[in-house]
Formats: sequence, structure tokens, C-alpha cells
Amino acid sequence: MLKTIIDWFGTWLLGARPQPVGPPVQPVREHDRAPVPPPPPSPARARPPRRNDISRIIAAFDCAHPVRQRKDLHGRQDKLDTLFDAVLFNRQHAIIHGARGSGKTSLAQVFGDYADQQSAVVIYVACEPTVSFAELMRPYFNFIPESCVPFSEKAHFERDKQALSGDFGPRELVDFLSRLSPERQIIMILDEFDRVENPLIDRQVATLMKLLSDAQAPVQLLIVGIAHTLDDLIDCHPSLRRHLVPIPIGRISQRDVMKLIEAGSEIARIRFDEVVKARIVALACGSPYHAQLFCYVSAIEAVKHNTDTVDLDIFHLGLRRACQAWGTLNERDYEHFATLVGGSAADVARVELAAREAAARDELSPDAATTQLLGDALAPIGETRAMFRDSTAPQFLLAMIALERVRASGDATVAAPSSEVDDRDDPPLSIAV
Repeated sequence: MLKTIIDWFGTWLLGARPQPVGPPVQPVREHDRAPVPPPPPSPARARPPRRNDISRIIAAFDCAHPVRQRKDLHGRQDKLDTLFDAVLFNRQHAIIHGARGSGKTSLAQVFGDYADQQSAVVIYVACEPTVSFAELMRPYFNFIPESCVPFSEKAHFERDKQALSGDFGPRELVDFLSRLSPERQIIMILDEFDRVENPLIDRQVATLMKLLSDAQAPVQLLIVGIAHTLDDLIDCHPSLRRHLVPIPIGRISQRDVMKLIEAGSEIARIRFDEVVKARIVALACGSPYHAQLFCYVSAIEAVKHNTDTVDLDIFHLGLRRACQAWGTLNERDYEHFATLVGGSAADVARVELAAREAAARDELSPDAATTQLLGDALAPIGETRAMFRDSTAPQFLLAMIALERVRASGDATVAAPSSEVDDRDDPPLSIAV
């Protein structure tokens, strides 16, 4: 979903538009020509950003792709150190879990790059929803290099590999992997494991990790998923607790969000007013994805308006764009939230409190009134807790509440595009905020 939002903005920013064609010009005889007064000054109009502007802004606030450099992993150094100790040095399995957009894949890939530099063989695959266990695991052992197989085992290894061309289970796979050299380490990263739909695979992967540990095979699994992924795996194999290290990914601190904004500001060559930085910190609620997205759209609006500074007016325009782009991906919640933010002050305060709780903890304990207000946007967790079905939604709900308050205060910049702003390149807006 994150990449789709950026692609949407790229189309909006770079799409060509036809030039206006005026009426036919009639020939004028010289003696009929009257003096032509100088044209009045044109109002300031927004312009499409130049490509080099966009390149700098994407480099500064790219929320569509995982980060690959350790220096860009704001607020996650302690998690990275835990991964190093658990997987690379103690040779345990690990699971990185947290809400979507929290930076799990970034953490896994930065860890993978470092492990590769330490001579480990790192094999990364993103899971598909409908795969079987054999289909899930086959890409990994197909990429195991020959250098990981002792010379005396090469013939047996190739024979066993051919035998695994059909369906197989965890025990057959462990027997095959046990032929690898104990001097080498292979780390298999299973990204987006929560997308796998077959619940039997949870049990099979849990069994695989347990058998690999018992056999002291030189293979560790790093699973990337959501919190329920950990619960499901432990429920399948309670003894896995001795072999599996959980790495919960929560929110980064306000200080780290501010560092993220300031570091990106230097790269993009865009200055953010202090009040704007404070509002981004408040709305992002510690989510690196939302902080980068709100910075990105604000910086684009700044260069469209021929300025290198994001003030509150520019920020509100960018925030509206971000909410609209999200709405094209989650139209149901977007329209429901648009109705909610126009409700009574008491109802808005209630859903705002719920959104902040969910944004901070990935779940909430709503009362009956809050549950009724948010409706299908929530999914139950047990008897008393719930979560937003779209884990990125709480921050967008907070943004829509903030924009509605600005609109209600009479700020025409947020209520509708100004007559001095060229919006012909913009996509149609679902709602006016």
C-alpha cells in the first residue's frame, strides 16, 4: 500500500497537461491598432515541481521503500543490537512484529545487510498469501550457495534437493538442511509472514524452527509479521519460547521523529517551521511512515508554491493531499471518517482519543459508544480490546480531525483550493476538508 501512495503522487506531480488554446487571431491593420497597456501583474500560481526538487524530496522522505542504511534507522538501534545478539551471535530464531508501516522490513533488511558483511548467507523472500509450506520454503534452499555444502556431502545434497521437488514437510526439510556445513550460517528472512492465509503453515513453520534448533543446523529463521504472528507460532509450539526471540516494533520517540524531520529537511533543502514540525510529531504518534509521508507531501507543496519553507498553510495543503491519497486505497474508512470529523464535539473528542490510543499501542480498549462510532473501521481482539482493520488509519483519522478544525476556523486554504493556486494538475478530491 505504501508504494501505491507514492506512485499516486508521482502521477499527480509529473503528468503532462495540454496547453490552453486561445481564439483565432484576426489580422489588425496598423492604423486600427490602439496602444496596449501593460498587463496587470499575475497572481502567484503554483507550478509543477522540477524533477531535481522531487528527487531530493524522495531521497529525504521516502516512505514507499524500506531504508537500507543503518544511519537512517531512526530510533531502532536497540532492536538492531538485539537482532545481532540473538540471530547472528547466539544463532537463535527471531520474529520482528509490529503494525504495518512501523519499519519492520527496514529493520530486517538493515540487519540482513550487516549479517551479509559478517559472512552469513542471507536469503530474503516476501511471503505470498496462498502458498503451501513447500512453496514457501523452496525458494530459500534453491539459493543456498555450493560453498555452504561440505565436499563430502555435495552428492547427497543434490540428491536430497531433487527429492524435495514435490511436496514436503518440516522434518524432510531439516534432514536436508542438516547436510550444510556447520561453519557457515544461513539466515532465512520470511517477510510479510502475516499475509500467509493457511493456518497450518503456522504450525509447520513453528515445527521447523524447533527441529532446526534441536538438530543444531546452521540455519536461523527471521520472521517478519504482526503481533498475532508471534501468538500463533507460540500457540502451535509452546516450547519454541526457548529458541525464538521476539523483537517488538513499537513507536519511535518524539525526539527520534524530530531527528527524522530535521535530517530529511537538510537533504530536501526544505525548511519546516517549528510549529509545523511539532504538528507532524503530534500527528505521526511515533510512526516513521506517517512522519515521512506528511513531510513528503508538505515539501512537494512548498516547491509547487515557489518556496523553500513549509509554513502552516503549506502543511495543511500537503496534509489534505496525504489524506486524499490514503482515501483512494481505503475509501470505506475515508468516507466514514469524513462523516465522523464533522460530528459533534463530544463524538470527535471520543474518536480522537481512540485514534491516539491505537496509534500509540496498535490496539485499544473502546467503550460501547466508541465502538459504535468507529463501526467497521475496528476489528475485535478478544472480548474487550480492538484494533483498526487498517493499521495506518489512526494517524489519518487524527489528520482529518486536525484539518476539519482548521476548516471550521475559516481557513480557506484548507477548505478549498485558492483561486491563486493552479490545481489543474491535481487529481479530483473526494471531499473538501
